[in-house]
Amino acid sequence: MEDQIRTKIHWDIGTAYDLFISLRILHEPEEFNIRASWAAGVRSRVPLEHRQTLEQLTRITTVPLVFIHSLDKPKDSTELLKKIKQLTPTRLLEELTIHTRTPQEIQDLFRSTTPRKKWTAEEKELLSKRRGISDSKSAKVVINAFYEAWSQPDSFHERVISAIEAYVETFFAEEEQRIRPVLEEELSHARMRAGSRPLPAMLEEITAGVRIGDLGHISSITLAPTFWGSPIMFFDYLRDQELIALFGARPGTMSIIPGDIVPDALLRGMKAMADATRLRILRYLAHEPQTAAELSRILRLRPPTVNHHLNQLRLAGMVQVFLSSSGERKFSARYEGFDNTQDLLNQFVRGE
Repeated sequence: MEDQIRTKIHWDIGTAYDLFISLRILHEPEEFNIRASWAAGVRSRVPLEHRQTLEQLTRITTVPLVFIHSLDKPKDSTELLKKIKQLTPTRLLEELTIHTRTPQEIQDLFRSTTPRKKWTAEEKELLSKRRGISDSKSAKVVINAFYEAWSQPDSFHERVISAIEAYVETFFAEEEQRIRPVLEEELSHARMRAGSRPLPAMLEEITAGVRIGDLGHISSITLAPTFWGSPIMFFDYLRDQELIALFGARPGTMSIIPGDIVPDALLRGMKAMADATRLRILRYLAHEPQTAAELSRILRLRPPTVNHHLNQLRLAGMVQVFLSSSGERKFSARYEGFDNTQDLLNQFVRGE
């Protein structure tokens, strides 16, 4: 209860959060258990030249939470585009690629980039390590995306505005209308739960299993719902000791794909359990919490492979994540995920 007294809760809402998350998911559908053919169909609606810019955008930014939080209400696609057009090219890049805890050497690298200043091998290695990219081919693609943007900020600024306008026109404007009522309803439910439960327990419930350790060092936390991001929690620091986090707000009975009658949560749960390695991971985690590195040693699998399986289990709500103040992540089995999958399967098959 002590954490709840010391940590103030603020609330936020805006479809602009989902705009960025949807772009990431549409470009990495397999990672989020979304039908790849449908994601490709959505991307194909956007003219090719803008499609390439959106792909570059997803490589250099994830979800710029601090930037979106700064938008004027209602923090939707209209306000997002308005703000982007007001920013200078360099300022836009800073908002999209530099975060509260981005090392100063990375910031200096970005700001000193010009068409004539090529990045050295050491600088490229520094950036790839910061982004956590071990695969050399993937690292090269991402590094080139960063360099192209920072070496030609004026061109990037113009292309991003046109690309986001095209994305909104061809897909997201209609999607915005669909998800806004859901976000509002889920935010209302979360606020009600916040008044009756300790902060750690409330956070664990609305994030489907994320437990943040040592909340005492966080003076405030801003919570905002996301339809597309459910059940993953996205977070960043607005300032030191001030956290912003998105929590999943897509009901288990709904699908990301409009009109699809099979709930996403059911598909995620069934897929998570239809793999021998993931079942072994769950068996180990049921006995005691483990880090990804510990599981890697036990299973004799490469860390990227273990992280992939943990991500699938996390998407299904079948593992609980404990985030320590040092950044370490420990995983344990979350039995609510099994129960939810079973309930959804019964309801769907019976047509309830």
